[in-house]
Amino acid sequence: MSESRKKEIWACFGLLFVTICWGVGFVFVKTSVDVMPPLYLLGFRFSIACVILCIIFIRKLIRSSKKVIVNGTIIGVVLFIAMGLQTYGCKYTTAGKNAFLTTIYVILVPFMHFLFNKVKPHLRYIVAAVIGFWGIGLISLNERFTIETGDILTLLCGFFYALQIVLIARYTSGEDPITLVIWEFLVTSVLSFASAAVFDGPLRPEMFTRDSITGVLFLAVFASLFGFGLQIVCQKYAPPSPAAIIMGMEAVFGALASYFMLGEEMTTKMIIGCVMMIVSMLMVEIDIVSYFYPDEYMDSAYDIDYRKLYEEGIRGIIFDIDNTLVMHDHPPDERSVKLLRMLSGMGFKILFLSNNKEGRVKSFRDDSIPEAMYIFKAAKPRRGGYIRAMNMMGTDGSSTVFIGDQLFTDLWGAKRTGIRSILVKPIDPKEEIQIVLKRILEKIVLSSYKRKNS
Repeated sequence: MSESRKKEIWACFGLLFVTICWGVGFVFVKTSVDVMPPLYLLGFRFSIACVILCIIFIRKLIRSSKKVIVNGTIIGVVLFIAMGLQTYGCKYTTAGKNAFLTTIYVILVPFMHFLFNKVKPHLRYIVAAVIGFWGIGLISLNERFTIETGDILTLLCGFFYALQIVLIARYTSGEDPITLVIWEFLVTSVLSFASAAVFDGPLRPEMFTRDSITGVLFLAVFASLFGFGLQIVCQKYAPPSPAAIIMGMEAVFGALASYFMLGEEMTTKMIIGCVMMIVSMLMVEIDIVSYFYPDEYMDSAYDIDYRKLYEEGIRGIIFDIDNTLVMHDHPPDERSVKLLRMLSGMGFKILFLSNNKEGRVKSFRDDSIPEAMYIFKAAKPRRGGYIRAMNMMGTDGSSTVFIGDQLFTDLWGAKRTGIRSILVKPIDPKEEIQIVLKRILEKIVLSSYKRKNS
């Protein structure tokens, strides 16, 4: 395993630890803000984390460049706004709702990139946003179709979290992440204490109870020091998509922690809304459409450069029959027989893999090249038929190619099995209704595939 790959794996584990700390942190925020005002809670939380980092990395801090100080200050201001909104939001809503609504930042990040970096969002981001906001409505709207103050504050917090992620992605490139974190925490703590003196009044002894002190220490060490500190360090090495997915699971850990530690209940409507938000987050971070991309896309099975395939080490070819080699339910024609005999003569092993009945598949084999093999009722896209096909031909994934005309059966099964796949256009455009409906979805995938490969 390469050193860069090891760093990616450890970075993802680090982000998972961060996510768990953040999730449990919602519970400690909820139990602390009832005693200690939110801004003082933030001030102690980030000042303690900042002091610990300064003691450990004092030399890095002394060597801070002007650029790091400026960038850390900007991120610190944004973090202060986000954390202030989140902490006040948690005061006026449940910890579970606060956790889920905060994760709106995952949905917003692609649109923030568009605003700041002019990167046009994909269609799936827009669909994900619609699903996500629908989920937010189910979580937040009450019977009178109004939204509570705490939920509004939490949603605004999500916007500033999204902005923070965009800024971190921009500023960590070429900069020492630890120094950036120290300045971020310092600015956040100073702003918190300054604001607390104005809005929350002077510190009072009754603010320091066992619950508030425990909450401050957990939030300072685990949610802030390890949380935001590891976030910046790990984001430098972790791939963006899995990083955002892992951090988005903060909502799940937050809801679970609030259920088991605080006894908070969630209605069926809220649970459905939470599931919709998880779906929207996954849609943003996982390019589901690309899972169905073929390795190659050709006009016809008769246009493929088979000699090149042989030179590349391919020795077994798995063919779909209907609308790949001939029209649906048609017998072998002169063109298909000529191609198959040529391939057999070149040294390829041929196997017909079809979901059709044995009579149809066997007759096609018998009337074209009897030395070919076949599997009927293959249950494509299940992997079993493809694995059995390679066993029969004596090949493996690296020496086998699959050629077919349907993405969601032929090609997806091949991709799931690790076989190289070539998609061809159907010979006959007139097809059964269930196939026509799949072709509509195929057009969406192929449109995306063509844009990516243009």
